[in-house]
Amino acid sequence: MNVETHVAIGRVVSRHLHLDPCLEECFVRGLKKPDLNAGRRGRRIRRHHGIHMDSVMSIIWSARRAYLAGDLEKALEALGVALHYVQDSCVVGARRRFRRIHYRVEREIASLEIPVDAIREGFKKAECSPLFVKTVLYSIKPSTNPVEALRNASLYSAMITGAVYNQSQPPQEVLEILERVKMEEAKKRRKAKRNAWISIALLAIGLALIPAQPLISAILLALSLILLLATLIHRVDPQFEQLAWYGIV
Repeated sequence: MNVETHVAIGRVVSRHLHLDPCLEECFVRGLKKPDLNAGRRGRRIRRHHGIHMDSVMSIIWSARRAYLAGDLEKALEALGVALHYVQDSCVVGARRRFRRIHYRVEREIASLEIPVDAIREGFKKAECSPLFVKTVLYSIKPSTNPVEALRNASLYSAMITGAVYNQSQPPQEVLEILERVKMEEAKKRRKAKRNAWISIALLAIGLALIPAQPLISAILLALSLILLLATLIHRVDPQFEQLAWYGIV
């Protein structure tokens, strides 16, 4: 999309957030940033088209962390950068055989009005959850239809913004995850402490048997090392990011 279209979508989203002028400009600066950086590098084709959604999610995480920390300027700028990529992903790519189609669609989009109803709908659908954001990101499909592409870009921008810029308290399911994580962490600490003592005992016995029983000593030392490594390996709870989204951990 043209930078003017990115900014136009952003300003409508900003009005729904009731941002003051300073914060709105931070948001707009983020929306412009990928195009400005591409221009400084002198690239004829903007390589940020087709960026992997995992990379976009990382930027969204940085926006959410800044928001939780109260740094709204940083949060909105990072969110703007992420939404730029989201909006570009709604338009067919700019490489090789699709290049002419891409530029035609961009030109036609630039002449359209921003669909305010799509942005309103996006905020209504938004859920304060990283899983929701991932679902949105991986549902994006590029379009050759200017009206559809602009509507999707507006809808997804509002949905993601509503998920990130959100003061909602953790739902009950997240609080249940927190309790489970606490219990699991307590079990892991007890197990780690027990394994550490066993590892130390095996190490001491193994070292003592080196002169008389080198083979048995080597086996015991190996077991000690394996047990120690198993103790150090920490499994990350698959629901951990749900807690982090609310700044709980």
